[in-house]
Amino acid sequence: MQCLKCGTVFDPDEKGCPVCAEKDRDKSRAALFMAKAEDILISTFLVVMVVVVLLQVFLRYTKNSAVPGGDILVRHLVLWIAFFGAAIATRSESHVRIDALVRVMPKKVRPWIEGAVNFFSAAVCALLLYASWEFILIERQTGNYSGFAGLPVWVMEVIFPFGYALMAFRFARNGISGIKNRNKESHSC
Repeated sequence: MQCLKCGTVFDPDEKGCPVCAEKDRDKSRAALFMAKAEDILISTFLVVMVVVVLLQVFLRYTKNSAVPGGDILVRHLVLWIAFFGAAIATRSESHVRIDALVRVMPKKVRPWIEGAVNFFSAAVCALLLYASWEFILIERQTGNYSGFAGLPVWVMEVIFPFGYALMAFRFARNGISGIKNRNKESHSC
């Protein structure tokens, strides 16, 4: 298994990366189930996307046809993969962030700043969740259907609010766990 945070390859029986100490045993069963479900879904979506694209290419060059709605499906699968990827990055705290200011701060202040950044990120995701929910409601009212299997467009775009909700939850959880860890460290000294 490869650690999502630092890239170290380790034995899955260890239940965590020995380098960055990302321990699975510290997580609840629900969190472990959700992590496994995300990993399976993102892998499945990637395989489906590649198969559909290859099938599209094959059919266009050999039969002068295509998978009905295949382009629309692939376009929406890219969105789903992107949001699940962002949620996984948030889960493992390996998302892209600008932390130049945090690196020059004293070590005692860093956890508080990182906590504040996590809470701010959660708030931004919550605002985007609200906006995307409004977007889904508008899409639902329009009654547009995709070219793939007659699915309503809003069904294919429901990843927007779901993805932002998941990221908001994880950013908030990361902020809370950072503060708890900081408090444990200060009481143990």
